[in-house]
Amino acid sequence: MALRQIWKSVLLLPRMKNYLSQTLSLAFLVLLLLTGLSLLPENMSIGGLPLRKMDIFADIRSDAKAMPPKQETPPPDTTAFTPQDTSAWVDLDTLATDSVGPLPPKDSAFFGKIIEDYTFEQAGLGRFFEAVDSIRWGRKVRVAWYGDSFVEGDILVGDLRDTLQSIWGGAGVGFVPITSEVAQFKRTFKHSFRGWNTFSIVKKTESRPPLGINGYAYCPMEADAKIHYEGSDYFRRSKSWTEFRLFYTAQQDRFFVWQEQGESPKTELLKATSGRVGQWIWESNYPGATGFACRFPDSATGLFLYGASLESGPGIYFDNFSVRGNSGGPLRLLKPDFIRQFDAYQNYDLVVLQVGLNAVTNSLNNIKWYEAELDRTFQHLKACFPGKTILIVSVGDRAGKNGTELVTMRGVPAIVAMQRDLARKHGFLFYDLYWGMGGPGSIIEMAHHKPRYANTDYTHLTHEGGRVMGHLFAKLFVEEQAAWRAGKPKI
Repeated sequence: MALRQIWKSVLLLPRMKNYLSQTLSLAFLVLLLLTGLSLLPENMSIGGLPLRKMDIFADIRSDAKAMPPKQETPPPDTTAFTPQDTSAWVDLDTLATDSVGPLPPKDSAFFGKIIEDYTFEQAGLGRFFEAVDSIRWGRKVRVAWYGDSFVEGDILVGDLRDTLQSIWGGAGVGFVPITSEVAQFKRTFKHSFRGWNTFSIVKKTESRPPLGINGYAYCPMEADAKIHYEGSDYFRRSKSWTEFRLFYTAQQDRFFVWQEQGESPKTELLKATSGRVGQWIWESNYPGATGFACRFPDSATGLFLYGASLESGPGIYFDNFSVRGNSGGPLRLLKPDFIRQFDAYQNYDLVVLQVGLNAVTNSLNNIKWYEAELDRTFQHLKACFPGKTILIVSVGDRAGKNGTELVTMRGVPAIVAMQRDLARKHGFLFYDLYWGMGGPGSIIEMAHHKPRYANTDYTHLTHEGGRVMGHLFAKLFVEEQAAWRAGKPKI
């Protein structure tokens, strides 16, 4: 009975209209409108308001179609340099004539194949290789590598170090920080820490202590602040070390506890340094330590640590001073007199500066501000390392979307040309990493390689890509050394 009443009430309801056909028509009109918008030209505006280029089919295009065709490096015969060759360097139709750097010099066929020597006496590489040759007499050769996120986590530098140590000698990772943003990401060594306050050249703060040679300073902020380093099996030459050196400043004598892996803890004194950089040294015989820890029971003020060095005997050491977000300008926060105190212990034979990724964007159309920033930084580096050979490694390839296509960002070649000009002005060595990677579109090819050599941000290398580029640099150094010994150019 109840069911009959319900059915009767349903029959009495007004009949609903079917809107399915109207819905399908509306969806078709929306699709037609979006397709039309996708066909509009780029840089179009309405009432002064720029319209963003859209493509509703971008996500279903194949990767092969999205990748630009491989562009070859300039031909060896570049004596007749013609305007069409500049298309890989700068879009002259869309940029003002004074917005980016100069056109590439006519010797661009050599870019990425050699280290260009712009030292005023043309002897920068010679001084470095003379130091390398002296390793046989018991010398340690050190390279300070200032970089950005391109080499953080010891990507590239780790493979370069390990390869050249197998040729020229030495073992151990060299300089290591007290804390690290990428400790779990590194394959060079295992690193853990707790209880530290970290200051850096890129960390905004109202006041900071003098920053160490790697751009950082560390102080214990709680009792029993600790650091621990352990060798890794990933690289052959960084598993163990026979010497541990700790860099610090202390207003008064401070006790700390140190422990070699497998041994009992020991207490030692860090002597007051009167504001100058001091070092504490532990030495052992072969095979040395595979792990080392330090603990600081007291959290009182007046103690700053600046890093440590893990090394074994004569050979080559690459100290990685990478700082994420470093465009080069923040290095001017380093105080030259303080850095020279570190160099008195380290005696660097080569200083490398590799920056630029943080200045490259797709919208970049004027690099005068960055040129002025790097000009001051280059001068500052000479004050920090007077008389030392300095090598500028240009920005590498970086890609982004231009409309719907992935292409090299237009600021990359302009910044490379500017960095080369500044290296020439200041009398530095120069290496063109952009062409060393393969030139336009190379980072895209690396990101689509199997295994991936670059991340799909089309900016940073993977560990596998770092191995490729590290071996490239190692080969470059060995070939340059052979050319120097032969007394003639490599090419």
